[in-house]
Amino acid sequence: MTLNVTEMPVRSIPGTAVVRIRNPYVAAAYGLLAKRSINPPVASLLAVNRLSWLPKFGPPYAVVCADASLEKVDMRGPWLLLTAWRLNLDGPVTSMEGAKSVLEHRAYMRNPLARVTVIAPRPSRMLSVFATINSARGLVADALSHLGLLYARVTLGDYNGDMRVIDIDPVPPVESREEAELIAGLV
Repeated sequence: MTLNVTEMPVRSIPGTAVVRIRNPYVAAAYGLLAKRSINPPVASLLAVNRLSWLPKFGPPYAVVCADASLEKVDMRGPWLLLTAWRLNLDGPVTSMEGAKSVLEHRAYMRNPLARVTVIAPRPSRMLSVFATINSARGLVADALSHLGLLYARVTLGDYNGDMRVIDIDPVPPVESREEAELIAGLV
């Protein structure tokens, strides 16, 4: 059964839900209405909260919530400025002035989830991997297993040959037939 959630109020979803909603927060909410969800809602919420997995799988980082605290970050730039909660507001900066500008903008957004910024060194390159718990290997498999996710798109950063997790998207768009087949294998 396909359910268009934009047209119909939902109180419960019978059976197992394969939620294909781009917003991970909305996907988790609707996943909670199903008896079972392909990616458990709790696992999705853990994935979008970077501080639940960064200590184990991510690069070195610092957490700040105001531009005054930025000057005390003990890492050399360039940096990645990530939000603690996955909001698609991430970006690289190369200077202290640029970082302060980003933090000031996030403060004025009036979104409480955007107020906490995670600062990590910018990797030399990034690699995005679509994986299921059945197909994942190494660090990606460990991250999926740790969070309880059955599938996700995991972005890795290369730090002088040491791959670290930069981002985990628990409701990624399916971009190829191979990715669709991997999800179908889970269902």
